[in-house]
Amino acid sequence: MKRALSLCLSLLLLLCGGLVCAADDEPHTHVFGEWYTVTEPTCTDEGEERRDCEGCDAFETRPIDPCHSFGEWYTFTEPTCTDEGEERRDCEGCDAFETRPIDPRHKFGEWYTFIEPSCTDEGEERRDCEGCDAFETRVVPALYHSFVIDPAVPATCTTAGKTQGEHCELCGAVKTKQVTLKPLGHAVLDENGNCRLCGEHIKDLCPYCHRDHSGELFGSLTAWLHRLFYSVRIFLLGT
Repeated sequence: MKRALSLCLSLLLLLCGGLVCAADDEPHTHVFGEWYTVTEPTCTDEGEERRDCEGCDAFETRPIDPCHSFGEWYTFTEPTCTDEGEERRDCEGCDAFETRPIDPRHKFGEWYTFIEPSCTDEGEERRDCEGCDAFETRVVPALYHSFVIDPAVPATCTTAGKTQGEHCELCGAVKTKQVTLKPLGHAVLDENGNCRLCGEHIKDLCPYCHRDHSGELFGSLTAWLHRLFYSVRIFLLGT
C-alpha cells in the first residue's frame, strides 16, 4: 500500500514538473527574411535559394531551375521581300541558343516626290523597294496660297491706272482683282493753256481773255487784236 502511494505521488510530481516546464517555454514563430541565392544555377544544374529566420537558426531553401545566360538578339539570316529571316541569341555558358523569325520585309529606298502638290490639291511621295516592284506612298499636304500685293497704279491725265489687288505667287490665283482706272484727262487749264495737274501745255490760249480762238470765225483776227490789247496793257500798266 505504501509502495503504491509512493508511486502515485512520484507520477503526480513528474506531471506537475512537466506542466511547469511547458509553461516556462513560450512557443516561437519564425520570421523569415528575404530569399537570397546560395548556389547559382548553371545551364544544366539547379541552384539554391535560402532564407533565414531572424529569431533563431532556422532556415528554408528552394531550388532554382537550371537556366541559360543568353546574350542579345542578333540577325542570323536576313529576311527578303518574300521569305522570313531569323534572329538568334547564344548562351554565354554553353552551346545552347534560341531563335525567332523575322517577318519578310521590303528594303525601301528614300522618299521622293511622285506628284507635285499645288495650292489646292495634295501631292504624293513614293519610295520603291530595292529588291522587287513593291512601293509605298504617302500624301504631301497642299501648299495653300501665298498671296502677295499687286500695288495700285495711279492714273495720270493721259495714262490708265489700277487699283490695289492680290494674287498667289505660286499659282497665280487672284484674290482681289485689280480694276483699271481711266485716264483722268487734263484738268482745268491755267491762263497759259497748261494742265493744272501735270503741267503739260495743251492749248495756245489768248493772253488777254484766256480763250482759244482757233475754232472761232475770224479767230485769227480776234487773237491778233487781243494780243495787241494785251501788249498795250502790259506797256501802260505793267500787268
